[in-house]
Amino acid sequence: MNRRDFLKQSGCAAMGTTTLLSTLTSLGAVNGAMSHKNLSSKPSVSEDYKALVCVLLAGGIDSYNVLIPRGTTVGGDNGYNEYASTRSDLAITNASLLALNNPQCTSFRGLPCNYGAFGIHPAMTGMRDLFNAGKLAFMANIGTLVEPIMNATEFENGLKKIPEGIYSHSDQIMQWQTSVPQSRNALGVGGRIADLLNAGNVNNQISMNISLGGKNIFQTGENISEYSISNNVNPNNVGLDILPSWWSDSGLINDIRNSAIDSLVGQTYANLLQETYAGTARSAMASFEIFKEALKRVPSIATQFPNTSLGNDLAAIAKVISVRANLGAKRQIFFVTYGGWDMHDGLANGLNQRLPVVSDALKAFYDATVELGIAENVTAFTISDFARTVTSNGLGSDHAWGGNSMVIGGSVKGGKIYGAFPKMDLNASPQNISFRGNFIPAVSTDELYAEMALWYGVSPTDLCYVLPNLGNFYSYTPGNYPIGFMNFNGTTISTEDKPQSCLVY
Repeated sequence: MNRRDFLKQSGCAAMGTTTLLSTLTSLGAVNGAMSHKNLSSKPSVSEDYKALVCVLLAGGIDSYNVLIPRGTTVGGDNGYNEYASTRSDLAITNASLLALNNPQCTSFRGLPCNYGAFGIHPAMTGMRDLFNAGKLAFMANIGTLVEPIMNATEFENGLKKIPEGIYSHSDQIMQWQTSVPQSRNALGVGGRIADLLNAGNVNNQISMNISLGGKNIFQTGENISEYSISNNVNPNNVGLDILPSWWSDSGLINDIRNSAIDSLVGQTYANLLQETYAGTARSAMASFEIFKEALKRVPSIATQFPNTSLGNDLAAIAKVISVRANLGAKRQIFFVTYGGWDMHDGLANGLNQRLPVVSDALKAFYDATVELGIAENVTAFTISDFARTVTSNGLGSDHAWGGNSMVIGGSVKGGKIYGAFPKMDLNASPQNISFRGNFIPAVSTDELYAEMALWYGVSPTDLCYVLPNLGNFYSYTPGNYPIGFMNFNGTTISTEDKPQSCLVY
């Protein structure tokens, strides 16, 4: 019985006990507590180190005021004028935009990029510098998709499958983490990757998934979940904040009885939970001791991180990465959250306050990886619930769909805009499905994650386990990558088995 079957059959979810169960599963990797299917991958991670860092910008960032057209369109129209006319009071002045040097922006899946020059928000100097240095790439008009939707006609006539709740925070923030947008009951992308590769780490007492954003879907797999730590990373404070208040077996049983769960699931399940908790607690304490010893060896890092919540989170990740050998880690996935992007009003001031936090923290993190000599081994990327409408509601912008995200790292083919940036003239945009300016994504989350997964070490054979819908967008052949934004020099891609056809989840 796997974890999801346990929840369904016991009926716990209906009684509001998922918090209790998720607390159990969040205490490090609950390896073996619930059974795990046999996977085709033979965990064989190469000796080099690689890390993925997922930065969730929770709330739905207005990413069309992050990446902004400046040049002429394919048809000769003025790109900035189209942007300014559509965005009206939300538009940023052309003179204040930070210019991106010669950004290459080509078509994607037959959809044009539309513009030849771009700028970014004036508060994002760090991101401007990384883009111009070739270490940052933008994914233009990316979002959750079950299958490609080429135009508004296909969407409006129901000719293609549509994700669940495309304007819902809860649905879209989940689907960006699972990449299974037709289901509200799916595992996370990072969790699935860890299912395949966690055994390749030398020390399996530490989950390869480490969270500074608490319990999350992205890092939840069939057999692996996150190990949560705070950003106060030092040898005396590592991870104990994840332990529940009832620090004993008897405390757990009392909590179960007080919640009247024992009347529903019976003593058998109570005993199972008790055993799971006891094992998990022991595992968490063992992990704590390993982290404590490893962090005594954190080297001096000269890079100065901003004293912000995101800056402190990324500084903590840099410290953990610096002692990867002491942790026995060859592969790690990190997760952080920086919220506050649901700006239905006060958009201009809100972005002015929050975008520099993101830009400065990510720039410092990249600089730290350079200092540590592992910039080519670490890839950071941003995700968000969804984009915002490009028209103003008079105070801000509202929920939309496809938007723009960033990928940063030494192995990123930066200085480019991948995907198909939509035309800001809404009447001329085939991807627009609303008078408010709401775009069907051109690039799927599957394609973003598939390329990073191949770089990270997932075999083409197992891509469909990580991304069940991938076959709707991409089929692996040697040298053929979903988008083309990663540098695969020195990356060994296993082709020992023929890649399987992906089946819809």
